[in-house]
Amino acid sequence: MPSHMPPHLSPQHPAAPYPQAQYPPPGAPYPPPQPPHGTAPQPGGVHPAVLAGVSVWRLLIAGCALYGVGDATGWSRNFEELSQLASLLAGIVYLGLLAYPLFTAGRRHEPRGPWLRGATTVLLLLVSGAFFGIMGGDADHLPFEHIVTPLLVLVDWCAVGRNQSEARWWHPLTWIAFPLAYLVFYLAAGLDSYGFLDPGDDEFAGMIAMLLAGVIGVGYVLYGIGKLKGAVRAAATAGPAHGGPPA
Repeated sequence: MPSHMPPHLSPQHPAAPYPQAQYPPPGAPYPPPQPPHGTAPQPGGVHPAVLAGVSVWRLLIAGCALYGVGDATGWSRNFEELSQLASLLAGIVYLGLLAYPLFTAGRRHEPRGPWLRGATTVLLLLVSGAFFGIMGGDADHLPFEHIVTPLLVLVDWCAVGRNQSEARWWHPLTWIAFPLAYLVFYLAAGLDSYGFLDPGDDEFAGMIAMLLAGVIGVGYVLYGIGKLKGAVRAAATAGPAHGGPPA
C-alpha cells in the first residue's frame, strides 16, 4: 500500500522535538526543597539575644515576686493571705517560664498557650486593685506584693512574649479560677483577714459578684491587648514581604 506520509514526517525527516524549557534558567540557583504537601515547615530556634533578654526579664519578675513573699512572711508566717499566695504563685510560674526553653532546646521561650500567664496576671491585678481600691492600702506597705510584681507581670503580658495573641475568647471566663480557689480556702479555713469578705455581712454576695465581674472584665482587657499585639506583629511581618515599609 503506498504511503502518503508528508515529507516532513517521513523517516528520513523525523519530527523535531518541542524545545524543552530549562528550570531553573542557566546560572540561576536551584530553589530550596519544599516540605511535603500538608507539612508545615519546622520553626527555627529563638534568637539567642531574644532568649537571653526574655530570660533575664522573667528572672527579674520571679525574683521580685519571691522577695515580696519573703518580705511579708519571713518564710514562716502569714501564708494564708491572698497577697502572699499570689506572689508565691507568680514566682513559681515565672521560674517555670525561665526554665521552659531548656525543655525545647531553645526552639521556644514559652508555651504556645497563654492561659497560665493570663490567670497569673489577673490574680496579681486583683491583689493590687483590692488593696488600693477596697482596703485603702498604703503604697509603703509591702510594695513588692502590691505594686512592683503586679506591674511587672502586666508589662510582661502587654510587651513581652508572643503567646498572649493565642488567647481564646473563653479564657477570661476561666481566669477567675485562682480567685475562686482562694475564696473557697478562705471560707473553709474560717479566716477573717479581709473585712469585706465577711460571709455574715448582708453585702457579702454582692461584693463577691462585683469582684468576680471585675476580674472577668480585666481578663477581657488583657485578651484584647493580646489580640492587638498579635495583629500589630502580623502587620509588621507582612509589611516588608509585600513591599511595604518595615514596622
